[in-house]
Amino acid sequence: MREDLEQQEQFDAIKGFWNDNKRWIVPVLSIIAVSAMSFNGWLWWQDRQAAKATDALAAMEQALVEQSVDKARVAFKVLAEDYSGTTQAALGGLQMARVFVSEGSLPEARAALEVVSKSPVDEFAWIAKIRLAGVLLDENNAKAAVEVLAGDPPKEFTGLVNDRRGDVHAALGQREDARKAWRVALDATGPEAASRELIARKLATVDSFGSKP
Repeated sequence: MREDLEQQEQFDAIKGFWNDNKRWIVPVLSIIAVSAMSFNGWLWWQDRQAAKATDALAAMEQALVEQSVDKARVAFKVLAEDYSGTTQAALGGLQMARVFVSEGSLPEARAALEVVSKSPVDEFAWIAKIRLAGVLLDENNAKAAVEVLAGDPPKEFTGLVNDRRGDVHAALGQREDARKAWRVALDATGPEAASRELIARKLATVDSFGSKP
């Protein structure tokens, strides 16, 4: 009996609250419903964009399998222009940059890596920056490479980034800066890493690099 009375009191309280406040509750509920529909529509659009980006990446990779670099260029252009910032665009850019470098087309490699270097995913962005700095070194533009490598990379990229920074400083004849960068790279590189021996060799021969004011 007591439980029945408590439930009736709760029901009466809810009914009274509704009668007193329904004029503003209904509009709020309508806004929530519309917002939910909009959010679901946004998710649908995101899924659709991801599917299209995946199709463009698949077309690019198939073209590379067929050794049709021109077709791959077209597919990558779609990725870079229509789906920039996606994982698919980043993966496509890194692959195409490697192809362009192997062909000796450094300007195209640079352009592809510049796209990926703006990725919202730090890991993709820094991989692109490291490779972009290497391309700039090949283009004898070490000063631009310094700017590309500015900032603090994720911890797991400390060794790779500082190894490349050492290369850039060495190209500029800045031996002490190169030495500091390679020391940081060596400290951040595990003993099992294949690059550790090369970094140690660079440190051992840093004084052989020309010095510039």
